[in-house]
Amino acid sequence: MNIKKKIIICSIIILFALPGILVSAEKSKPGKKNEWISLFNGKDLDGWEGDPKIWQVQDGYIFGSGDTRYKQYLINRTHILTNFVLEVKFIPVKGNSGVNYRCHDYKENNRPYEVSGYQCDIGPMGDLYDIYTTSTKIVSGNKKRYGVVKQKKGETCKCKGVVSKTEWNTFRITAKGRNLKHEINDTLCIEFEDNDKQGFRKKGFTALEFHDKKVKVKFKDIRVKILH
Repeated sequence: MNIKKKIIICSIIILFALPGILVSAEKSKPGKKNEWISLFNGKDLDGWEGDPKIWQVQDGYIFGSGDTRYKQYLINRTHILTNFVLEVKFIPVKGNSGVNYRCHDYKENNRPYEVSGYQCDIGPMGDLYDIYTTSTKIVSGNKKRYGVVKQKKGETCKCKGVVSKTEWNTFRITAKGRNLKHEINDTLCIEFEDNDKQGFRKKGFTALEFHDKKVKVKFKDIRVKILH
């Protein structure tokens, strides 16, 4: 067999084998289930969408501050998440903020960077106290669905006293099916089974909240682990 024929035969073999090689490479890609995936590189807002007048990167963290009369968000669409563990470090410098998950776009108010989704809330005093659904028209039980799990009047937040206003705190949000769990600094704050037929959100993207001009908040080390 001459060299020219050998080259042609080898080319045909490679051509037929290529799809199998590509499939194997796809399966071996890192960042799949049960592995931590970083959502913030510590340098810039690559992968995030938001108003640059509000959201900036300083000294390895995301800083939210500015003059706006309404809430808006810093949005990450790189992963549409269903079952996951999301970790975010934060310092509640001033005002109301939060970490939103299983988000969808919300354009009813014609405001830029507004989303609808569950929220792991950062209260005015730095306490995590509610699970909210933000910016939603979903009506459940003849009421607009907003505070999914709210503290009763006079009830003390389970995380009160564990939140630092000067040091970094860690939110851990675990969403698996209808079960939603919020932890802060390894303290369980809220665990809730969302069995609402209309309001339940199965999946969505991640966002950080800037509530209004009185807010100042810092975020860093944002990562997610996708669960089975």
